[in-house]
Amino acid sequence: MGVYERQQKEKKILESAIVLFGEKGLHATKVEDVAKKAKISKGLVYFYYKSKEDLYMAITKKGIEELKEVFNKSFGKGKDKTGIEVMTDLVNGYFLFVQEKKVFHDAILYFLSVLELYQQDSEKVNPLLLESQYFNKLLQNHNDIAKIGIKAISQGIKDGSMRPDLQADSTFYTIWSMLIGYCRLSGSVNLEPNDIKINAESWKNGFNKILFEILKGTNNPVKSQPVQGNLF
Repeated sequence: MGVYERQQKEKKILESAIVLFGEKGLHATKVEDVAKKAKISKGLVYFYYKSKEDLYMAITKKGIEELKEVFNKSFGKGKDKTGIEVMTDLVNGYFLFVQEKKVFHDAILYFLSVLELYQQDSEKVNPLLLESQYFNKLLQNHNDIAKIGIKAISQGIKDGSMRPDLQADSTFYTIWSMLIGYCRLSGSVNLEPNDIKINAESWKNGFNKILFEILKGTNNPVKSQPVQGNLF
């Protein structure tokens, strides 16, 4: 089998896995399912990927690369954009990515949850994940996404489109956690509960208002009062 043919086989496996993981999720998908959809032997799947977990980490790596591309595009080409304009496009790009590439977003969030466990006690992490070459590559470069977001906020602080008192690193991670939470709660809000006065449109408008007030500040900032006495 030539180099080109091997690349095409690997691409076909990855494309089939993306569809199946998107439809059935990680746990319900089996290697034989991927092989059947790709119309190749199960053994050939294992030739390229050591395990289902290894394959899922390969998808995660691809997802992070695509999200990095979305973030980088927010800066534009040959355009003098302010930091707040970059963040506006970044946020909109993130939401579009989640909508159109949900399987990638789910894979990224799964990796982040595994990463938390890995830091606490790596022995509790699935050994098949630890053996994955893609998992180990992700350990080295998963922060690339955050670096792009931090760059956008640093630019906004520098050009005056964002509050000067922001700390770029912590601000981006706060914004990112808000974006993840927003996407995770969308299903709940879309049910429009009778006893909660919220719907998808009003929540989106409120979310964006609060998010960009964090970055730009408000005309009437609320000053926190010093805490008096013992807290306990």
